[in-house]
Amino acid sequence: MISEITWSGSEEEIARKLELNFLYSLYDHYAPKVYPNIGEQLFLYDDNNVELFRGRVFYNERLGEQGTIQVTAYDDAIRLAKSKGTYNFKDKTAEAIARIVCNDLGVEIGELAPTGIPQKMLCNGDGMYEIISKAYEMASKQNKKKYSIEMRQGKLCVGEVGKEALPHTITSNTNIMESSYSENAEEVINRVKIYDEQDQYLGVVEDKELIDLVGIFQDVYTKEQDKQAGTVASNMLQGIEQSIELTTLGNTSYVSGKLVNIEDSSTKQLGLFFIVGDSHSWSGGQYKTNMSIKVEQM
Repeated sequence: MISEITWSGSEEEIARKLELNFLYSLYDHYAPKVYPNIGEQLFLYDDNNVELFRGRVFYNERLGEQGTIQVTAYDDAIRLAKSKGTYNFKDKTAEAIARIVCNDLGVEIGELAPTGIPQKMLCNGDGMYEIISKAYEMASKQNKKKYSIEMRQGKLCVGEVGKEALPHTITSNTNIMESSYSENAEEVINRVKIYDEQDQYLGVVEDKELIDLVGIFQDVYTKEQDKQAGTVASNMLQGIEQSIELTTLGNTSYVSGKLVNIEDSSTKQLGLFFIVGDSHSWSGGQYKTNMSIKVEQM
Protein backbone atom coordinates (compact mmCIF):
# COMPACT_ATOMS: atom_id res chain seq x y z
CA MET A 1 0.00 0.00 0.00
CA ILE A 2 2.92 2.39 0.65
CA SER A 3 5.54 2.91 -2.05
CA GLU A 4 7.73 5.42 -0.18
CA ILE A 5 8.22 6.68 3.38
CA THR A 6 10.30 9.68 4.48
CA TRP A 7 10.69 10.47 8.18
CA SER A 8 12.72 13.59 8.97
CA GLY A 9 13.58 16.35 11.41
CA SER A 10 16.12 19.09 12.08
CA GLU A 11 16.95 21.95 14.45
CA GLU A 12 15.35 24.43 12.05
CA GLU A 13 12.17 22.50 11.23
CA ILE A 14 11.21 22.04 14.91
CA ALA A 15 8.48 19.42 14.31
CA ARG A 16 9.35 16.00 12.94
CA LYS A 17 7.63 15.14 9.69
CA LEU A 18 6.33 11.93 8.12
CA GLU A 19 5.72 11.84 4.35
CA LEU A 20 4.02 8.88 2.68
CA ASN A 21 3.06 7.84 -0.84
CA PHE A 22 -0.04 5.62 -0.71
CA LEU A 23 -1.20 3.48 -3.58
CA TYR A 24 -4.78 4.47 -4.48
CA SER A 25 -5.88 2.72 -7.64
CA LEU A 26 -9.02 4.15 -9.21
CA TYR A 27 -9.60 1.13 -11.42
CA ASP A 28 -8.54 -1.85 -9.27
CA HIS A 29 -11.72 -2.58 -7.31
CA TYR A 30 -9.97 -5.25 -5.24
CA ALA A 31 -7.28 -2.91 -3.90
CA PRO A 32 -8.18 -1.41 -0.49
CA LYS A 33 -8.86 2.32 -0.53
CA VAL A 34 -6.91 4.00 2.27
CA TYR A 35 -7.24 7.78 2.43
CA PRO A 36 -5.76 9.48 5.53
CA ASN A 37 -7.85 12.57 6.22
CA ILE A 38 -6.71 15.87 7.71
CA GLY A 39 -6.39 15.57 11.49
CA GLU A 40 -6.17 11.76 11.57
CA GLN A 41 -3.29 10.31 13.57
CA LEU A 42 -0.43 8.41 11.95
CA PHE A 43 2.07 6.24 13.80
CA LEU A 44 5.41 4.89 12.59
CA TYR A 45 6.95 1.86 14.29
CA ASP A 46 10.22 0.01 13.71
CA ASP A 47 10.50 -3.75 13.28
CA ASN A 48 10.65 -4.19 17.06
CA ASN A 49 7.33 -2.36 17.48
CA VAL A 50 9.04 0.70 18.99
CA GLU A 51 7.17 3.93 18.24
CA LEU A 52 9.25 6.32 16.13
CA PHE A 53 6.63 8.90 15.24
CA ARG A 54 3.19 10.02 16.33
CA GLY A 55 1.49 12.88 14.53
CA ARG A 56 -1.52 14.16 12.63
CA VAL A 57 -2.16 14.55 8.91
CA PHE A 58 -1.82 18.17 7.77
CA TYR A 59 -1.66 17.68 4.00
CA ASN A 60 -2.93 15.16 1.47
CA GLU A 61 -3.10 15.17 -2.30
CA ARG A 62 -4.66 12.60 -4.60
CA LEU A 63 -2.83 12.13 -7.90
CA GLY A 64 -5.58 10.55 -9.97
CA GLU A 65 -3.70 9.44 -13.06
CA GLN A 66 -0.76 8.10 -11.05
CA GLY A 67 -3.03 6.25 -8.66
CA THR A 68 -1.29 7.55 -5.55
CA ILE A 69 -1.94 9.79 -2.54
CA GLN A 70 0.75 12.01 -1.01
CA VAL A 71 0.36 12.50 2.74
CA THR A 72 2.30 14.71 5.17
CA ALA A 73 1.95 14.46 8.95
CA TYR A 74 3.67 16.43 11.74
CA ASP A 75 4.13 15.67 15.41
CA ASP A 76 2.64 17.96 18.06
CA ALA A 77 5.66 20.28 18.06
CA ILE A 78 4.02 21.86 15.01
CA ARG A 79 1.43 23.42 17.34
CA LEU A 80 4.18 25.04 19.38
CA ALA A 81 5.90 26.22 16.20
CA LYS A 82 2.74 27.75 14.74
CA SER A 83 1.37 29.33 17.95
CA LYS A 84 2.32 32.58 19.68
CA GLY A 85 2.00 33.86 23.22
CA THR A 86 2.67 36.81 25.51
CA TYR A 87 4.24 36.26 28.93
CA ASN A 88 6.21 38.08 31.58
CA PHE A 89 8.27 35.43 33.32
CA LYS A 90 10.05 36.37 36.55
CA ASP A 91 12.23 33.94 38.49
CA LYS A 92 10.99 30.99 36.42
CA THR A 93 13.31 28.17 35.41
CA ALA A 94 13.39 26.96 31.81
CA GLU A 95 11.58 23.78 32.82
CA ALA A 96 8.84 25.78 34.56
CA ILE A 97 8.46 28.01 31.50
CA ALA A 98 8.13 24.93 29.28
CA ARG A 99 5.36 23.56 31.48
CA ILE A 100 3.40 26.83 31.43
CA VAL A 101 3.63 27.16 27.65
CA CYS A 102 2.69 23.52 26.97
CA ASN A 103 -0.23 23.65 29.41
CA ASP A 104 -1.61 26.70 27.61
CA LEU A 105 -1.76 24.75 24.34
CA GLY A 106 -2.75 21.41 25.82
CA VAL A 107 0.52 19.81 24.70
CA GLU A 108 1.41 16.80 26.85
CA ILE A 109 4.65 17.01 28.83
CA GLY A 110 7.21 14.27 29.26
CA GLU A 111 10.65 14.45 30.87
CA LEU A 112 12.11 17.97 31.10
CA ALA A 113 15.80 18.41 31.83
CA PRO A 114 16.17 20.36 35.09
CA THR A 115 18.28 23.54 35.07
CA GLY A 116 17.42 25.09 38.44
CA ILE A 117 18.38 28.52 37.06
CA PRO A 118 15.73 31.27 37.40
CA GLN A 119 15.17 33.31 34.24
CA LYS A 120 13.61 36.69 33.53
CA MET A 121 11.85 36.75 30.15
CA LEU A 122 9.43 39.21 28.59
CA CYS A 123 7.68 37.59 25.61
CA ASN A 124 5.38 39.69 23.45
CA GLY A 125 3.70 37.66 20.75
CA ASP A 126 6.65 35.27 20.47
CA GLY A 127 6.43 31.76 19.06
CA MET A 128 5.63 29.19 21.75
CA TYR A 129 8.44 26.86 20.70
CA GLU A 130 10.79 29.84 20.48
CA ILE A 131 9.94 30.75 24.09
CA ILE A 132 10.85 27.27 25.36
CA SER A 133 13.98 27.15 23.23
CA LYS A 134 15.10 30.61 24.38
CA ALA A 135 14.55 29.72 28.05
CA TYR A 136 16.83 26.69 27.75
CA GLU A 137 19.30 28.66 25.63
CA MET A 138 19.59 31.26 28.39
CA ALA A 139 20.24 28.50 30.91
CA SER A 140 22.80 26.99 28.53
CA LYS A 141 24.76 30.25 28.46
CA GLN A 142 25.03 30.06 32.24
CA ASN A 143 25.74 26.38 32.85
CA LYS A 144 27.39 25.58 29.46
CA LYS A 145 25.14 22.55 29.00
CA LYS A 146 23.40 21.81 25.70
CA TYR A 147 19.75 20.81 25.38
CA SER A 148 17.60 19.21 22.70
CA ILE A 149 13.81 19.49 22.45
CA GLU A 150 11.70 16.75 20.87
CA MET A 151 8.37 14.97 20.97
CA ARG A 152 8.39 11.39 22.30
CA GLN A 153 5.20 9.35 22.12
CA GLY A 154 3.16 12.55 21.88
CA LYS A 155 4.88 14.32 24.79
CA LEU A 156 7.31 17.23 24.76
CA CYS A 157 10.66 16.21 26.19
CA VAL A 158 13.84 18.19 26.79
CA GLY A 159 17.07 16.26 27.16
CA GLU A 160 20.61 17.22 28.03
CA VAL A 161 22.90 16.63 25.07
CA GLY A 162 25.84 14.53 26.05
CA LYS A 163 23.82 11.98 28.00
CA GLU A 164 22.48 10.16 24.93
CA ALA A 165 25.57 9.32 22.86
CA LEU A 166 24.78 6.34 20.63
CA PRO A 167 26.75 3.21 21.54
CA HIS A 168 27.95 2.25 18.05
CA THR A 169 30.35 4.05 15.71
CA ILE A 170 29.62 5.25 12.17
CA THR A 171 32.59 4.27 10.02
CA SER A 172 33.68 4.25 6.39
CA ASN A 173 34.20 0.48 6.59
CA THR A 174 30.73 -0.40 7.87
CA ASN A 175 27.82 1.88 7.04
CA ILE A 176 28.89 5.19 5.40
CA MET A 177 27.71 5.30 1.78
CA GLU A 178 28.52 8.96 0.96
CA SER A 179 30.09 11.85 2.88
CA SER A 180 31.17 15.47 2.44
CA TYR A 181 32.88 18.05 4.66
CA SER A 182 32.62 21.86 4.57
CA GLU A 183 33.90 24.95 6.42
CA ASN A 184 32.09 28.30 6.66
CA ALA A 185 33.34 31.52 8.30
CA GLU A 186 30.35 33.69 7.34
CA GLU A 187 28.82 33.63 10.84
CA VAL A 188 32.02 34.23 12.83
CA ILE A 189 31.86 36.38 15.98
CA ASN A 190 35.33 36.69 17.52
CA ARG A 191 34.92 39.71 19.82
CA VAL A 192 32.14 40.60 22.29
CA LYS A 193 32.21 43.91 24.16
CA ILE A 194 30.37 44.07 27.49
CA TYR A 195 28.38 47.10 28.67
CA ASP A 196 26.13 47.84 31.63
CA GLU A 197 22.57 49.14 31.39
CA GLN A 198 23.88 52.73 31.22
CA ASP A 199 26.02 51.80 28.21
CA GLN A 200 29.22 52.04 30.23
CA TYR A 201 32.00 49.81 28.89
CA LEU A 202 32.87 46.95 31.26
CA GLY A 203 35.21 44.70 29.31
CA VAL A 204 35.70 42.42 26.33
CA VAL A 205 36.11 38.74 25.47
CA GLU A 206 37.72 37.75 22.20
CA ASP A 207 39.32 34.97 20.18
CA LYS A 208 42.68 36.47 19.21
CA GLU A 209 43.70 33.56 17.03
CA LEU A 210 40.52 33.85 14.97
CA ILE A 211 40.91 37.64 14.77
CA ASP A 212 44.37 37.16 13.28
CA LEU A 213 42.91 34.72 10.78
CA VAL A 214 39.85 36.60 9.43
CA GLY A 215 39.82 40.04 11.11
CA ILE A 216 37.46 41.41 13.77
CA PHE A 217 33.76 40.44 13.76
CA GLN A 218 32.17 42.06 16.79
CA ASP A 219 29.01 41.75 18.87
CA VAL A 220 27.96 43.51 22.09
CA TYR A 221 26.36 42.28 25.31
CA THR A 222 24.51 44.30 27.95
CA LYS A 223 25.10 42.81 31.39
CA GLU A 224 22.02 41.26 32.97
CA GLN A 225 21.32 41.03 36.67
CA ASP A 226 22.36 37.78 38.38
CA LYS A 227 24.33 36.59 35.33
CA GLN A 228 28.07 36.25 34.88
CA ALA A 229 28.75 38.70 32.07
CA GLY A 230 32.05 37.10 31.08
CA THR A 231 30.52 33.64 30.81
CA VAL A 232 27.56 34.81 28.73
CA ALA A 233 29.77 36.91 26.45
CA SER A 234 32.19 34.00 25.95
CA ASN A 235 29.30 31.79 24.87
CA MET A 236 28.35 34.40 22.25
CA LEU A 237 31.63 33.86 20.39
CA GLN A 238 31.13 31.92 17.16
CA GLY A 239 33.96 30.10 15.44
CA ILE A 240 34.32 28.71 11.94
CA GLU A 241 31.34 26.46 11.23
CA GLN A 242 32.32 22.97 10.18
CA SER A 243 29.80 20.41 9.04
CA ILE A 244 29.54 16.94 7.55
CA GLU A 245 26.81 15.50 5.33
CA LEU A 246 26.48 11.72 5.59
CA THR A 247 24.44 9.06 3.84
CA THR A 248 24.47 5.79 5.74
CA LEU A 249 22.70 2.47 5.81
CA GLY A 250 19.38 3.15 7.50
CA ASN A 251 19.31 3.34 11.28
CA THR A 252 16.39 4.78 13.25
CA SER A 253 18.74 5.80 16.08
CA TYR A 254 20.29 8.52 13.92
CA VAL A 255 18.02 11.48 14.74
CA SER A 256 18.54 15.17 15.46
CA GLY A 257 19.69 15.95 18.98
CA LYS A 258 21.74 12.76 19.37
CA LEU A 259 25.50 12.39 19.60
CA VAL A 260 27.32 9.94 17.35
CA ASN A 261 30.85 8.59 17.10
CA ILE A 262 32.24 9.00 13.58
CA GLU A 263 35.35 7.56 11.95
CA ASP A 264 35.24 8.81 8.37
CA SER A 265 38.41 8.28 6.33
CA SER A 266 37.07 10.42 3.44
CA THR A 267 36.51 13.62 5.45
CA LYS A 268 39.24 12.85 8.03
CA GLN A 269 36.75 13.41 10.86
CA LEU A 270 37.11 11.35 14.03
CA GLY A 271 35.25 11.83 17.29
CA LEU A 272 31.90 12.57 18.89
CA PHE A 273 29.58 14.86 16.94
CA PHE A 274 26.07 16.32 17.12
CA ILE A 275 23.30 15.48 14.63
CA VAL A 276 21.44 18.66 13.60
CA GLY A 277 19.32 17.21 10.79
CA ASP A 278 18.18 13.77 9.64
CA SER A 279 16.05 12.23 6.92
CA HIS A 280 15.13 8.54 6.76
CA SER A 281 13.77 7.11 3.51
CA TRP A 282 12.31 3.72 2.69
CA SER A 283 11.83 3.14 -1.04
CA GLY A 284 12.31 0.29 -3.47
CA GLY A 285 13.30 -2.12 -0.72
CA GLN A 286 16.12 0.15 0.49
CA TYR A 287 16.47 2.09 3.73
CA LYS A 288 18.89 5.03 3.87
CA THR A 289 19.59 7.76 6.42
CA ASN A 290 20.88 11.20 5.45
CA MET A 291 22.40 13.27 8.27
CA SER A 292 23.70 16.77 8.78
CA ILE A 293 26.43 16.70 11.42
CA LYS A 294 27.68 19.64 13.44
CA VAL A 295 31.45 19.34 13.80
CA GLU A 296 31.89 20.33 17.41
CA GLN A 297 33.92 18.15 19.72
CA MET A 298 31.81 17.36 22.78
